[in-house]
Amino acid sequence: MNAPSPLKERIQNADLLAKVVPVEEAVKHVVDGNTVAISGFTKSGEPKTFFPALAAHLAKTAPQTRLTLLSGASLSEDVEGPMAPFIRKRGPYMSSSASRRRIHAGEMDFTDVHLSAFARNLMYGFYGDIDVAVVEVSRIRPNGSVILTSSVGISAEALSRAKRIILEVNTSVPDYTGFHDIVLPTVHPHVGWPLPLLNVRDRIGNPYVEIDLSRVVAVVESRTPDHPVPFKAANATDRRIAQNVVDFLLRCREEFHWGKRLPPIQSGVGNVANAIIGELYASPFQKIRFWTEVFQDGMLRYVEDDAKFEYASATAVSFSGEGRKKFLEMFERSRERLVLRPMWLSNSPEIISRLFVIAMNTPIEVDIYGHVNSTHIDGSRIVNGLGGSGDFFRNAYLSIVHTPSVRKLKDGRTVSCVMPYVRHIDHTEHDIKCVVTEHGYARNMDIRSPRRRAVDIIDQCAHPYFRPLLHAYLDMAGPGDEPRATDMKVLEAWWRDYDAACRAFPGESDAE
Repeated sequence: MNAPSPLKERIQNADLLAKVVPVEEAVKHVVDGNTVAISGFTKSGEPKTFFPALAAHLAKTAPQTRLTLLSGASLSEDVEGPMAPFIRKRGPYMSSSASRRRIHAGEMDFTDVHLSAFARNLMYGFYGDIDVAVVEVSRIRPNGSVILTSSVGISAEALSRAKRIILEVNTSVPDYTGFHDIVLPTVHPHVGWPLPLLNVRDRIGNPYVEIDLSRVVAVVESRTPDHPVPFKAANATDRRIAQNVVDFLLRCREEFHWGKRLPPIQSGVGNVANAIIGELYASPFQKIRFWTEVFQDGMLRYVEDDAKFEYASATAVSFSGEGRKKFLEMFERSRERLVLRPMWLSNSPEIISRLFVIAMNTPIEVDIYGHVNSTHIDGSRIVNGLGGSGDFFRNAYLSIVHTPSVRKLKDGRTVSCVMPYVRHIDHTEHDIKCVVTEHGYARNMDIRSPRRRAVDIIDQCAHPYFRPLLHAYLDMAGPGDEPRATDMKVLEAWWRDYDAACRAFPGESDAE
């Protein structure tokens, strides 16, 4: 195939330039039963040309094909949705409605894995052979090594382990040379040296990924930018949560003598997270550092402010449409202030602990004892994977779970996000230092019984409308260290009262 000029400029290796083919040819390298590992993390850096073409090819020629799909984290619905009918096994994270339906129907096996462990497991061979790696790159260097794009995730591990490699060169995005810090996990029986990483801005690896050129079976061009992440402006509830988080951090500053410097921040994805980042910008803290998974909209304003911002480390950049436009405007400046690492390193438990990272994430619900559900509605309907919150909460210096106190469901009910117990536990109360809602915060940092902690969470965090019901549950649970109501008749009566309260909720709340 005669490569067009923009592609020739991006592919500096003659052997790989000769392997450029139409995407309709490249998709034929994926066949039934294959395990496919791809780039992509929170809708950034995914194979946006290859995967839709593969879905169309399989639908037309081999609709019974079933694959195992491994990625860094969530993919866009444009990429994962068309492929969902052909995926038999999926890991370690997903947020696709198409995959969710197949999981609930028992047609897709989904394994939710801590992101820090997933790439290491892949390298160890726990998931079997990797038949095909499909990775988006922004440049192929003269020696054949590659420059990734807007995410790292498991890209380096996929390229290292795969029998066949397909490179998707995206000519619609800038050349990301200089953004990445690539280190592969050590594999037993070799013993890895302690990673010499002492500060957020330290780099310990290569800015490129080495590959075995003999395993590259195809190179295709993409001209599709990352699909934008839906983003809503912060509402009043988001802003009050953000203010309470910053109030808690300011209290900690005085109590633990931080001065003007915060420890590094990890922030989850979403509207509340962006509101908190905005509130931090208005706070007295200076030279803020981010050790996080995703660099997102709310962090962009920091890049041009030398007084407010020092450096950021992530595994992906993921933006709304407006956010991406702003990022491209400050692309060169961002190259100097941001590093993208493999997710096993961005989520490394030891590094999170070593750097004293403050972790902040939004769950589905918490309970009065501090247990957290981040993934399942009613204990069985999965919404998304756990992601990196487990890596960060378990190992953080401070772990802050923040949520609205109530949420409105599509059926019209308004439910409490503070419950007597969560029906799926992703994070135990051992891992959570502070629970925050728009009404206040409850610390879990000193020596106190679960019952006393429950009273704090109810009185400081639950919506006032639901507090009497939650106190009633605690009373009927009786004595014990972390009491649970066991009388089924009494418990059923409580749930009837709770359901009636949800239907009669008098205020406004955000829809689920």
